[in-house]
Formats: sequence, structure tokens, C-alpha cells
Amino acid sequence: MTENVQEKGWEKVQIRAFTSWLNGYLSKRNLVVENIASDLDDGVKFINFLELLGEKKVASKWNPKPPSRIQKIENLHIGLTFLDKELHHKSSASAEDFADHNLKMILGFFWTLYKKYRIAVIKHEDKSSEEGLLLWCKQKTQGYKDVEIENYKNSFKDGLAFAALCDSFLEGNKELLDYEGLAKENGQTNLATAFEVAEKHLGVPRLLDVEDVLEGTVDERSMVLYISLFFHAFNAKEQQRGVNEERERLASEMKGLQGSLEERAKLSAQLQSENQTLRERLESLEKRFEEEKAAREAAEAELARVKAELEEERKKNKGLEEGKLELQSQMVSLEGQVSELTGRFNVAEKNRKQLEENTESLSSTQSKGLGVLKKNLEEHLEDLHRWQAFLDFDKVSDVDFSGEVRPAILAEIKSSDFEEQLQKISDRLEKENAELLAHLKSKESEKQLALKKDQEKKERQNKEKK
Repeated sequence: MTENVQEKGWEKVQIRAFTSWLNGYLSKRNLVVENIASDLDDGVKFINFLELLGEKKVASKWNPKPPSRIQKIENLHIGLTFLDKELHHKSSASAEDFADHNLKMILGFFWTLYKKYRIAVIKHEDKSSEEGLLLWCKQKTQGYKDVEIENYKNSFKDGLAFAALCDSFLEGNKELLDYEGLAKENGQTNLATAFEVAEKHLGVPRLLDVEDVLEGTVDERSMVLYISLFFHAFNAKEQQRGVNEERERLASEMKGLQGSLEERAKLSAQLQSENQTLRERLESLEKRFEEEKAAREAAEAELARVKAELEEERKKNKGLEEGKLELQSQMVSLEGQVSELTGRFNVAEKNRKQLEENTESLSSTQSKGLGVLKKNLEEHLEDLHRWQAFLDFDKVSDVDFSGEVRPAILAEIKSSDFEEQLQKISDRLEKENAELLAHLKSKESEKQLALKKDQEKKERQNKEKK
């Protein structure tokens, strides 16, 4: 009978504990479980709980509003497969157990899952799980009057251990719990006070009945489960304290950053003002630079023009210098020529004067000489005509040497002046001499040919005589 009562009590503790545990996660998605046996039968809340517990999304497609039992069981299968493959936890319950509201199998499923995620993770010094949890309770209640933690069955019966845990959590806040006002012999009052404070200020739900604990009829698993909630409440407080400290640190940093931001805002405004001033100065400098650039380009163009003019002028000066040197050279040459011409002119003037003197003395002599020369030429010309006439005849006796040919020749040239008469006579002599020479050569050839023929004739005659 006692065992059956304990089992019923254990079942009641589990229902309360696991319902609270499930709702702690499902509240994040605005879901709630009221009846752990029936509210999970369609797999919807079950899958949501597993996703939040494992911090992973179920990859397989499931139906959020399954209309039939088959689709509900399919959802449950998907959740259990996700638990096995992704969270690495083998389930002792089947999809049909959840669909058929099998409370014993459902509670067994959540007990193994709770142990893995809420009890097995408890570690204190070299102990873990239930032993680690008991050691943790011993150290948390150390120094508290009338509290000796030895085991789960008897160490918590008078309620002082639970009250000590609450007082430790509340850090001795007498307004919430006056531990000194509790007495060991008032176990029922101690337990009721501790459970109320735990539920109200630690967030630990009232899982146990005061009478069951006081009488020692509570199953050890129920005690472990309930006390584990205290452990996680302390952990949550430490985490929250860390979060608060971090929040305070961040708030302090934010305050500092706010002040820094205000300083930076002022500095930014100052920098913007300085930047605007610098921008204006830069624009002014750029404008001045452009003006100076344009002026420099104009100056460079003017300088190039002046250089070109200077170069042209230099070339002209060079040409003028060369012309000057050439003129100087010509002047020197001309001076030499003038000097030479002056000397020659002087000599010529002297010779002219001398010639004039000689001309006067020679003019008479030359006139006489020219007359004699003219006469000799006429006679010579006449002789040439006679010889020519002679050579034109084969017989000498046919030539008449008694006649005069001079009158006929003189008649041709006497109409000219003296110099022209001399020139014509000279030309006539040259022509006559050339004709005479050619005629003599012809006659010589004829004579030689005649001698050759006579010789051949004589040779033939001699041959004939022989």
C-alpha cells in the first residue's frame, strides 16, 4: 500500500514538474500545456518543445494542424526521429503512446529526458547527477543552524534544509524569509513556508506535499527532481546576475559612450565647422591656384613667344654677323683690289702717257711700214695666183707670166679701209695657201703614180727582150 502511495505521489510530482518544465519552454512561442497526457497527442506542442530544447529546427515537413489520427502520429514520429537523429536521445515511448494518452510511458519519457538535460548536467566538484546535487545542497546550507545534509530521505523532512536554500538564494533578506524565526520542531510550518517562498521568489513550483515530506513517504526521485529545480534556480540567478552585471557594465559603457558621444557630437560640430572653413579655404586656394595656373600658362606662352622672337633675332643677328664678316672680308678684298687697280691704273696711266709719246714717234714709221707690208702682200698674192694658174696646166709653156693679176685683186678690196684691206688680204692668203698645198699634194700623188707606171712598163719591156 505504501509503495502504491509513493508511486502515485511520484506520478503527481512528475506531472507537476514536467508540465512546468514544458511550459517554461513553450511560453516562448505562446503555447501552454495543461494536461501532459493529452495535450501532446497531435505532436504540435511536442515538436515545438523539442526544437526549443535542442535549439534546432526540425527539417522534416510536419503538419501544424493535423486533422486525423494518422497525421498526428506522423507528427509524433517526426518529433521522435528528430530527438534520435539530432538530439541523440533514444525514446522509451512510441508515437502511439502519446497519441493514446499513455501517461506512464509519457512520464517515463520525460523523466529520462529531464535527467539528461536537467540532472546529468549537474556537476559539483568531483560529483555529478544526484550525488553532485546532494553535495551542492550540503555546501549551500553549510553554517545554517540545525541543517545537516546527508541523504534525500531524512535530511529534508523538517523543512529547514529547504528554508536554508531559500535564505541562501535570497541572501538573508529577512523581509522575505526570517530563517532565525524557524524552529526544528515546527517541521510542517517550516516546509509550508519554504515551499511558498520557493514558489514565489525562486520560481520553483510546489511539487511536493508537506505531509508526504514530513512523513518521509516521498519517493527519492521526486526529491531529486524538486531539489534540482533549486539548483537550476540558483544557476539561473547566477546567469541573471551575470546578465545584470553585463547589463550594468553595458549601461555604464553606454553612459560613458553617451558622454563620449556628446563630446564627439561637440567635436563633430567643431570639426564640421573647421571642415567647412577648410573647404572654403580650399575652394579659395583652388580658385587662386586656377588663376595662378592661367597666369602662369599665359606667362609661359609669352615667354615662349619672346624666346621664339629672341631666337629669330639671334638667327638674324647671326646672319648679320656673318654678313658683316663677309662684308669685312669683301672690304679687305676690295681694298686690295682697289689698291691693285690703283697701282695698275697708275701703271696704265704711265704706260698710256708713254704710249702716247711712242705713238707719236711710231705713227709715221708704222704708216711707212704698213704701206711696204701692204705692197709685199699684194705682190705675194699675185705670185700665188700665177702659181695656181701654172699648176692648173699640164704643160709649163701654156702659162702666161707676163700678165698682171694685181689690179683685179686690188679692185676687190680697194673700197675698204686700210685695216679691212689687210684683213681681207690675210684671209685670201690663208685660203690660197691651203688650196695651193692641197693642189701640190695632188700633183705629187699623180707624179708618183706616173713614175710607178713607167717603172712597171720598163720592167715588162725588159722581160719581153729577154
